[in-house]
Amino acid sequence: MKAIKDAEYIAFAHMLGGNIRFCRLRNFKPQKSLAFAIGVTHQNVQKYESGDIIPTAFRLKKIADFYGVKTDDLVSPTFIHEQTKTNELLDRSIHGDS
Repeated sequence: MKAIKDAEYIAFAHMLGGNIRFCRLRNFKPQKSLAFAIGVTHQNVQKYESGDIIPTAFRLKKIADFYGVKTDDLVSPTFIHEQTKTNELLDRSIHGDS
């Protein structure tokens, strides 16, 4: 049986992958570290991050635990914005914008 990926599925997969990538880069960890911790290959992590595949609920929980975030954070479309919005305020204060 072939899974049909509609636009909503694809958008969710890319958003989730972006959140996973953000966590990895924020923690300065290679894909292989996450892969080893959750029991998959680094190619699977690459596919999670690119939105090609979505991790199972079990793996999603392990990813969240590895990065010290909630699973709700990983599936939130505003996660990256919420994590970086203080940087916008800092940037404005440095450049004198209001």
